[in-house]
Amino acid sequence: MRLTLYFFMLLVVSSGCKSPVRKNNPVGSNRYAHGFKIEKTKNITQLTVYNPWEKAENVSVEYFLVDKNAVVPDSLAGKTVIKTPVERVICLSTTHIGFLDVLDETAAVVGVSGKQYVSNSKIRARIENKEVPDVGYGQNLNYELMVSQKPDLVFVYGVGGDVTSYAQKLEELGVSVVYVAEYLEETPLGKAEWVKFFGAFFQKDEKAQQFFEQVEDEYNTLKKVAGEASENPKVLVGSPYKDSWWIPGGKSYLANLIADAGGDYLGKENSSHESYVISFEHALTWGGEADIWINMGNVTSKAEVLAIDQRFENFSVFNDGKLFNNVKRLGSHGGNDFWESGTVHPHWILHDLISIFHPGLVDTEMIYYEQLK
Repeated sequence: MRLTLYFFMLLVVSSGCKSPVRKNNPVGSNRYAHGFKIEKTKNITQLTVYNPWEKAENVSVEYFLVDKNAVVPDSLAGKTVIKTPVERVICLSTTHIGFLDVLDETAAVVGVSGKQYVSNSKIRARIENKEVPDVGYGQNLNYELMVSQKPDLVFVYGVGGDVTSYAQKLEELGVSVVYVAEYLEETPLGKAEWVKFFGAFFQKDEKAQQFFEQVEDEYNTLKKVAGEASENPKVLVGSPYKDSWWIPGGKSYLANLIADAGGDYLGKENSSHESYVISFEHALTWGGEADIWINMGNVTSKAEVLAIDQRFENFSVFNDGKLFNNVKRLGSHGGNDFWESGTVHPHWILHDLISIFHPGLVDTEMIYYEQLK
């Protein structure tokens, strides 16, 4: 999984921090995702991943999927060929597990990164039974352990270009590596659409397509409901991390979610897809304007919010507004299912936000959020 750095980046990257603006990337049959393309010709599926880490430019990686019972054509000599359906995979991010779960392929997972952060109950049980080992993270990956698991492939992600170094090491050891960059998508449905990418490796294209269409329909239905609200509450996001308060850019994933839920995001004027730092004084001003405050780390009470910074007691929203945090599925081991299943179920997150912003428009039982008191 993404370990300590990952959880900071979830507050930043998943909200759009430093996400490259992808322009003129081929999308193929995708409706929302810009990070990959699927092309089918006869018995070969070609997957192309674009700019799979932050600040990557003009980078594309190709994979050619061939049925394991078919002969690999000479035309693919020198290409990255993966025989499908794959049966054994290692996931270096828990978001990958979320995608595999909806495809009914969690049994294929034979290794994870950061086992304490896994929320999926089926894989947690296998971890406890020592069937699924923790293979390490980044430069501390246990290559020997990974090879011993005999994976058909390893799903990797990278915040920076250094991901190429350990990907190359694995490839030198004969392990197929596949870059996954769903976290760089700038829309909720764009992230969820990566289920089609995962489905291709298991020859579950139709199942992935059907799942995504259902998510898309439910998301857009909820978005329409939120659009009928008469007022849009002002929304403050985040909290300081090591004295820096990062907030999502106005065109980022989280900003889009808030807008789709009928919220007035404080920060929407910023035209970037990237997150940026604001001063505490700036946050204090917004704290006086906001009606609702969300996504402030792993805190579960207002007392814990004040433990971060006692000056929060000067925020009007802290005293007179409502505080909601995405910690309802915070696991005892340290993982948060918001980042695991939430990626592939953006309509669930949207439902929660609508319930928070517009009580009464949808049922009030929330999945990922809870009010802090």
